[in-house]
Amino acid sequence: MDIKVLKYFVQVAKDQSYTRAAEHLFLSQPALSKLIKKLERELKVPLFRVQKNGVYLTDYGEQFYRRVVPIISEFDSLSAFVETMHSAPVGRLKLGVTPMIASLYVVDIVTNFNRQWPDIELQLIEDGSRALRKMLLDGSLDLALGITGASFPDLQDTVLFKDEMVVIASVDNPLSRYDSVTFEQLENQKFNLYTYTSALSHQITERCVKAGFLPKVNISSSKVNFMLQMTECDRGICILPRPYAVQSHLSPKVKIIYLKETFPWEGTLMQNANTYKTYIVKLFERFVVRYFEDKRLGINKCEIT
Repeated sequence: MDIKVLKYFVQVAKDQSYTRAAEHLFLSQPALSKLIKKLERELKVPLFRVQKNGVYLTDYGEQFYRRVVPIISEFDSLSAFVETMHSAPVGRLKLGVTPMIASLYVVDIVTNFNRQWPDIELQLIEDGSRALRKMLLDGSLDLALGITGASFPDLQDTVLFKDEMVVIASVDNPLSRYDSVTFEQLENQKFNLYTYTSALSHQITERCVKAGFLPKVNISSSKVNFMLQMTECDRGICILPRPYAVQSHLSPKVKIIYLKETFPWEGTLMQNANTYKTYIVKLFERFVVRYFEDKRLGINKCEIT
């Protein structure tokens, strides 16, 4: 039973005329009559009785009409439901973020996103990139903002930004004499390092090993401010993303030292490639990509439509 034919039936009942109903429906009168007759054969009952002064519902037609009208109304509301879902989405998004990205960007992202989509609840889970990737795989997260690192076959990464890592050392540390250093020059330093679940911890260790040594760890922590405070006291060095070092208003007791070899810091939007993307997930994905595009262009306010 076709919904269009049901709408044709209702139009004939309202107009009490095949001719007027055909005009409203932009159909020929014979074609409309044929479709109604087919509906009657399908139901095995007469729906209309034709008289000289018009077309009227039979007792079957009246009962059928009462049932069909709310069905058509519900059917028509489906398209309105989708439009409403797109214009004013409601729901929840579970978002994983690394501490570094959280401190640099997440307040701005969440504020702008919430301003445009106030009925979407963002549940934030903070952890290292490696831990966030595992949560994406087991379905605990919808999306995650982390850094590029160890890849997983079922995860999809979208690179959002690229920058570099820098060394932070106390001004009392002999390293502070230099504006740039190699990793080999860090061999005798003690490191204030990120926790094991952080991709940066593994990347820094790999760089040290490549330079021919294992890093001597002073402390490991997920709290970057604590790492910096230890560095200010000349209790080890730390390696941070340049944007964090620049935006953190570092103490005059420390110095930023650049690395001579490339050590990129790349932010990425991570997601499970094998899971269904809800409309809210797609919306946030587009929003975040545009946010970092706008930052590259020097646009402060991000508006996604």
